Amino acid sequence: MARLVKLEEKQSETPTRQSTRESPLSLLASQRDHHLSSMSHGIEVLLTSKEASQVLKIHPKVLERMAKRGEVPALKVGKFWRYRATALDAWITSRLKSCRQPCRMETSF
Repeated sequence: MARLVKLEEKQSETPTRQSTRESPLSLLASQRDHHLSSMSHGIEVLLTSKEASQVLKIHPKVLERMAKRGEVPALKVGKFWRYRATALDAWITSRLKSCRQPCRMETSF
């Protein structure tokens, strides 16, 4: 019984996710902050394809194809792709600032 009480206390202490409709940048920032806080000896924890694709809201295979083509900053460790949260954040920011791919398409209707 004491074990059940401890489990309930532990669950009540864990923070709940604020919203399921968070922006990709805020998700990336929160993951980056989490990974930066868990850095040991100055080495940033790398995101998996699944984690990075959740931030970018694309399928993991699409992200891996983009990494293979060099479109996204990534590192291949063995047969797995890994992504630095800070590099993805910088990549997103640079894509938003570039004139090559505007955020909104202008129409001439």
